Amino acid sequence: MEFSNYLKHSAKSLEKEIQKILNLWFQEAQKIDKSLIPPTRAFIEACKGGKKIRGTLIKLGYELVRRPKGAESGEILRVGAAYEIFHTAILVHDDIIDESPTRRDQKSLYKSVGMPQAITLADSAFFLATKIISESKFDIKIKHKALNLFLKTMIDTTTGQMLDITGNHKEITDKFKTARYTISGPLRIGAILGGANDKLLGLLERLGDDLGLVYQIRDDILDGEAKSVKKAKIQVLKYRAKAGKLIPEIAKDDRMVNLLEEMTSYLVQRTK
Repeated sequence: MEFSNYLKHSAKSLEKEIQKILNLWFQEAQKIDKSLIPPTRAFIEACKGGKKIRGTLIKLGYELVRRPKGAESGEILRVGAAYEIFHTAILVHDDIIDESPTRRDQKSLYKSVGMPQAITLADSAFFLATKIISESKFDIKIKHKALNLFLKTMIDTTTGQMLDITGNHKEITDKFKTARYTISGPLRIGAILGGANDKLLGLLERLGDDLGLVYQIRDDILDGEAKSVKKAKIQVLKYRAKAGKLIPEIAKDDRMVNLLEEMTSYLVQRTK
């Protein structure tokens, strides 16, 4: 499947970029005080692993508009890496809220460095991700628009988390907590940086919201949290069908059409 290969290749490139960013961050922390070394190292370890799907979708959103040339490839990867650092920070807070002892086959960060340090590290990572995007070498107006959407996505994510805590409005919660932050936000941020028009951004928002709901419902099935697996699978097919109808409007290039279609199948069929 082309999307699986695309994801694996992107994940490797993103992993390298994430480590570059965090190594510089670590060097700065080390200069300030040696007591910062253990917690910053722990956060760097927490950033390793994972599918890197969000950073990959920033790259894909960009490529839906234009093929990156030369330095552009590095810049869009850097933005994707910043988003992945933001993702790890969200997971740190999520694990504290859910009292989850493990993450990515290791101790949750709050279990290894303590809750106060874990909260502070995640807060720092939010600002680090924002700083990296703000320093990227895209046109200032385009970058401002992308940064605005990134911050809106952060707000939507925390709104979704608050709704999740109350336990009300499952579909709205899933849209804000998962869809906007996992699929819709990354795709649109990448597309904005590529110079997308408002029509395409609107289509990507609809596609991302539908596929983000697929992603969350599939998670519920895999985690054994779906009240009815049969009904959940029907919902997955419904949102998949809605998303599928949008793909021909979004992409005209055969490779991109196939990539989006395979991405849809990947999200529906994934087993972890």
